[in-house]
Amino acid sequence: MKDNFSEQQFAIIPTVVSGNQETVIVDFLKTAKELLRQARTLEDTQDAWQKVNALEALSKKFRLSKDVQLDATELRIRIERRLGEMLNKKNKNGEGDIKNHNQNSVKVDLDSEDSKSIPLNLNLTKNDLSKFQELASSPQKVFEAVITDLRTEAAIKKQTALSTTGILRAIRNEHKKDSEPLFSPIIKPSDNWNFSTVQYGRIDEQLGEYRGYIPGEIYANCFWYYVKPGDLVISPMAGSGQVLRVYEARQEWMGQHVYDFKLKMFDLTPRGKYKDLITQHDLTKSFPVENPDYIVMDIPYYGMVAQQYSNKPEDLANMALEDWQVAMGAIAKNCAVAQRSGTLCTVISSNYRDVAKELIVMVTDIIRALWESAGYTLYDKAYSSRRIQQNQTPQMARMNNHAKANRIMLTDITEILTFRRV
Repeated sequence: MKDNFSEQQFAIIPTVVSGNQETVIVDFLKTAKELLRQARTLEDTQDAWQKVNALEALSKKFRLSKDVQLDATELRIRIERRLGEMLNKKNKNGEGDIKNHNQNSVKVDLDSEDSKSIPLNLNLTKNDLSKFQELASSPQKVFEAVITDLRTEAAIKKQTALSTTGILRAIRNEHKKDSEPLFSPIIKPSDNWNFSTVQYGRIDEQLGEYRGYIPGEIYANCFWYYVKPGDLVISPMAGSGQVLRVYEARQEWMGQHVYDFKLKMFDLTPRGKYKDLITQHDLTKSFPVENPDYIVMDIPYYGMVAQQYSNKPEDLANMALEDWQVAMGAIAKNCAVAQRSGTLCTVISSNYRDVAKELIVMVTDIIRALWESAGYTLYDKAYSSRRIQQNQTPQMARMNNHAKANRIMLTDITEILTFRRV
């Protein structure tokens, strides 16, 4: 095999180059590629590496074209990967061992089962061989993608060079991506959407100003399970913009599956730091846009937040039960008129219990009946805690005792009802 690229031929390269530099180097690179293709032993592969190393140095010394320099560097890195593959194979089979005989060089002794030893002096540092083995350990697909990307970048940017270190750095970054969780822990695998810690909590500037809010994690799960890339998503009761906050942070909770969709927000009384991005609209009168792919609304919980959002009589939070049912019926019909068959609408609510008055209102059952009468069918349901038991204050203890004494349970569960347009 060495006849294809003899030591004598190699020795005269510097002399020949002075006459027709680029053509000579290109021809020798072609011969080196064939040399690598035929290499079957560590010694042969090392021989190819030494020659290509010299060719790379000459291409830079004579300032040949960027393509020729990159060809030489790429071939040298590919040979290093081949050396690494051979070393990894020998070590895996117990046929070889890398021994550091001095600080600067490494000798690889290939010991077969019959105790025959084939010494090979690679004249390389231990750090060099470690890099080669790391190159070889990366999947072929990753290696090819990285070397292609970095070569393209080096060809475009004058200050960027193709190197073994750069290739390894890029490969490590790819491996780091693969080691990241496939899915965010915020996305729940079951219909129990409870969160030990809340990352997207209340965003109102004055924490005591509004009682009603949901953790943004609920919106994240709604988006994950019910929204497709490119969908038009409408939040017609956006409140203080929690839904936008979650949408803008989607790279945090989408894991390795980030995609985009369109979000538009409306509310009867926009408020909070996102209020300028929320369009004022009365949902009981009409739906604000046509053909939404997905609707999600966290409605003011009946009986719990009167006068908390506004003093408007048309505010759902301020209505008596009979008026509230009429308004919700109108909202259901408006949603149905706007949506196409097969699209989804999520309504987030809880039931209502007044311990003092011993009153129980099955709000979520009323919502289901109204949406079904408007042309929907129940598609899915999930549950989340309102976390009222989280802080065991003296006031909470009194409320709990009152509930037990009156035999009327407190409401601590939010239901996430998702309907499909028939």
